[in-house]
Amino acid sequence: MTRSLPSQIIYQVICSVFSVIVVISSILSAKMIMLPLFHLQVPAGLVIYPITFLLSDLVTEVFGAKYAKLMVYVALAMSLLSFAIIQVGLVLPGTDSETNKAFQTLLGLTGLRIFSSLIAYLTSQIVDIQLYAAIKRWTGPKWLWLRNNGSICISQIIDTVMIDLIFLWWGLGMTLAEVAPIMVFSYLYKACFSIACTPLFYVLVFLVRGKWLVEINFFRSGFVKTGMKTKGVTP
Repeated sequence: MTRSLPSQIIYQVICSVFSVIVVISSILSAKMIMLPLFHLQVPAGLVIYPITFLLSDLVTEVFGAKYAKLMVYVALAMSLLSFAIIQVGLVLPGTDSETNKAFQTLLGLTGLRIFSSLIAYLTSQIVDIQLYAAIKRWTGPKWLWLRNNGSICISQIIDTVMIDLIFLWWGLGMTLAEVAPIMVFSYLYKACFSIACTPLFYVLVFLVRGKWLVEINFFRSGFVKTGMKTKGVTP
């Protein structure tokens, strides 16, 4: 049976938002911000990046792991395309030296930064999706909060350790004593963000699966319509 149009639209919207956040958070990470209460410097992209895990869990829950992974790969391709376009813009001659210098400083992402962020992104997202799907097979339809927070909290360890060790310790030459506080805070922020967004995750799952869409299950070849959750229509 073919996919319903609403299912396609909602999936495409989620993929678009996911890809935009991945690209923008990578660009924002070029700026380090100071946390006044903790006296720590962290990448500005850290503020919005945890939203991507919320969205990947949403797609895994509603559409299945196959489509969540597809979304991750599409966002990876969009990131690489964005970086390539930015690099072309950097090598083009500018008419004003000061503006050109500021542009270079802001968007001149190093190869190591790109490598570390994309490797950490791809690894942690795939681990998150696999863990979420595994926990769902174990719990069934119950305990939505457990698979959401459990998969994110574990995968965020991988994401945080990989990007901080590759970029800050190995790339920038920071000592482990300097990297450790940044790593700990980054992970705690992501974990707390996930826990705080648990009610929002329940709302999104309800809206996408129970109100906006034909209820769907993922089988081998795609979407299979199993019921109707719209007003005035019974399964």
